[in-house]
Amino acid sequence: MSRYPHNQDYRNGRSRRNGQQHGHGRGEGYNAHHTHDEHVALSQQSGHVQAVSHHRMQLNNYLQHRFRSTRDLHISESTTGPGHALWWTVVVLFRNVEYGRGEGVTKASATELACQSALNALMQPGIGH
Repeated sequence: MSRYPHNQDYRNGRSRRNGQQHGHGRGEGYNAHHTHDEHVALSQQSGHVQAVSHHRMQLNNYLQHRFRSTRDLHISESTTGPGHALWWTVVVLFRNVEYGRGEGVTKASATELACQSALNALMQPGIGH
């Protein structure tokens, strides 16, 4: 039995007819187009939509799964350049070994590049033991 009648008019004037789902339903929403391992979010900046990857989260998940800890992970960042045009450099160390380095105009973009590089390096057979 459904919580709502199949034909329901809402207070705001919208209606849901037979077969339509709410925006949070399990129909063809955002998650229906992406696999479980593909962590992608959409970010709206200045009117355009761009895909943003979550490599830092994937790196943490991978280390947690493979080594049962992220305790030995260290991410350091530094900046160069004038205050109005900083250039970020992020280095990813695992067990005091550098596995990734990223540079960019934002701290977030440099971190994502460094984590992507580190994740790719750590996923190689025989690495990180």
